[in-house]
Amino acid sequence: MKEYFRLVKLLKPYRHLLVLSFILILFYSVFNAASIYLSIPLLKTLFTGSTTDLSVLPSKNFFDSIRQAADGYIFSGGDKYSALVKVCVLMFAAYLLKNLFAFMQGVLTQYVEKSLITDLRRRMFEKFNSLSLKYFNERRSGDIVSRFISDVNTIQNTVSVTFTDLIKQPVLIATFLTMAFFISWKLTLISMVTVPLSVLMIVYLGKKLRKYSIRVQESLGQFTSVISENIYGGKIIRAFSMEEFEKKRFDKKLKEYFRSLMKSAVYSDMTRPLTEIVSVALGVFIIWYAGKEIFSGSSLAPEEFIGFLLIIFQLMTPIKDFSTVSNRIQESYASAVRIFEIIDAKPDIYDKSAAIDKHTFESGIEFKNVGFTYTGADKMILNGIDLNIKRNENIAIVGLSGAGKSTLVDLLPRFYDVTSGSIAIDGTDIRDIKLSSLRSLFGIVTQEIILFHDTIRANITYGRSDITDEQVIEAAKSANAHDFIIETEMGYDTIIGERGIRLSGGQKQRLAIARALLKNAPIMILDEATSSLDTESEHLIQDAIEKLLKNRTSIIIAHRLSTIKDADRIVVIDDGRIAGLGTHDDLLKDEKSIYRKLYEMQFG
Repeated sequence: MKEYFRLVKLLKPYRHLLVLSFILILFYSVFNAASIYLSIPLLKTLFTGSTTDLSVLPSKNFFDSIRQAADGYIFSGGDKYSALVKVCVLMFAAYLLKNLFAFMQGVLTQYVEKSLITDLRRRMFEKFNSLSLKYFNERRSGDIVSRFISDVNTIQNTVSVTFTDLIKQPVLIATFLTMAFFISWKLTLISMVTVPLSVLMIVYLGKKLRKYSIRVQESLGQFTSVISENIYGGKIIRAFSMEEFEKKRFDKKLKEYFRSLMKSAVYSDMTRPLTEIVSVALGVFIIWYAGKEIFSGSSLAPEEFIGFLLIIFQLMTPIKDFSTVSNRIQESYASAVRIFEIIDAKPDIYDKSAAIDKHTFESGIEFKNVGFTYTGADKMILNGIDLNIKRNENIAIVGLSGAGKSTLVDLLPRFYDVTSGSIAIDGTDIRDIKLSSLRSLFGIVTQEIILFHDTIRANITYGRSDITDEQVIEAAKSANAHDFIIETEMGYDTIIGERGIRLSGGQKQRLAIARALLKNAPIMILDEATSSLDTESEHLIQDAIEKLLKNRTSIIIAHRLSTIKDADRIVVIDDGRIAGLGTHDDLLKDEKSIYRKLYEMQFG
């Protein structure tokens, strides 16, 4: 239960509001009990034979003295009508105050609950954005989204239970038991037999519920991932006519979720009826026992017995609600584990305590015997990479698919850290540079363009409020994007849809180049920026790239050798190693080189 107690600790900033909420619960409980207790003098007023029967008997103990004081005020007039009026006024006042305090306490609890959930999601998102790409590569996006939505909602429900039922119901139970003691301490002790039985049931069912609650959340994450993949891969699904296959895959995950949900629901819903059966069985026994006592001439008056029964049956609701608290806490346990897995995740990529700021690029980049492999992999992706890149040099990287080209450039902005060796910029190891300033040195344009469901302007400026409209238009013109932008329905204010779905591939690439131009970074990385485009789009983008790379250091990954033949140097990567280095003409001279083979494959 460690994770649950960690959730409770998150409420520390709201402790003053929780104390106020507890005080309101006490007032609510007092007036709720008073509204029930007033049924006794009401019955006495309506069904006693004469006004002399309204007299108050002398008190025999402490409980009697309090109860008799209340009766003394109600029956002080000596006539039934006066007593009836007082009872009615007091009953209305009790119900009014009871509901007023319940409303105030409910609103206060909701405020604390919603504030906690907001803070929790904020903390999750802050950690979420501090994690390296490795974390997301090892997890399904749907499962992560499920933690932000479903798991946090489960926690929200638990907060309500903890600071409503866990406090309110015990206070109500204590209040009703105290009232019951006032009337008959013998019957009250008998009624408390239900407590150990209820506790045993709660503990047993709680263990079962925790087990299935974990399965519910895991299953939910799995079928949410299927939905996410179907949204993202909708075009491929339809192109391959895989609708039926995806339907079966979704049905399978949904059935697993349904089975886990039903098992969890069975154990969750079993607690209340079992508790009620035990309570009712005891209630029936109390009725029999008290009735026997009254028939035998006991001092317990009939109206007091009826009032006692009302109180005992009123006890059933808080006892049943309290019995579900454990269930709700067990249900939240699985969600708390999944939430704190994100919050507690240790970033693989982080700033050293003595990391420096660096916002300029002066001399060059140096790879020293760089090796890299993914965690758990038994093969090196890169091995023994030694490479120097001078300032304002245009470097191209080529090789077969899977050779390690993209991995090599991903190491520069520290999307991943080297496994061995080092990378230095201007002689400084990139691990000694603050991440924010290191990444400010790079502008990146990839084959898979990432755009957001926002306006064209917002995608070009991306979070920067200091950019003027003139700067946006200038960047768009340099990227050969201005002409198609002004032809859209709302120009720069046009919403492009999720992932830029309303734009063509070439248009998305030009927006990405415009975004990179505005960043104005000294080092540009282009990863397959012109692949899979038609001739016209490629021409426009190649022209935009030339403007982008002017007076900058550039690293270009390309499959089309025609786009990089004018590079200052070409690096050939094969099986994670540098298999060739030189100009286009130099590399072609070696008839056995990989570059020559790649060239002949493309041009014959």
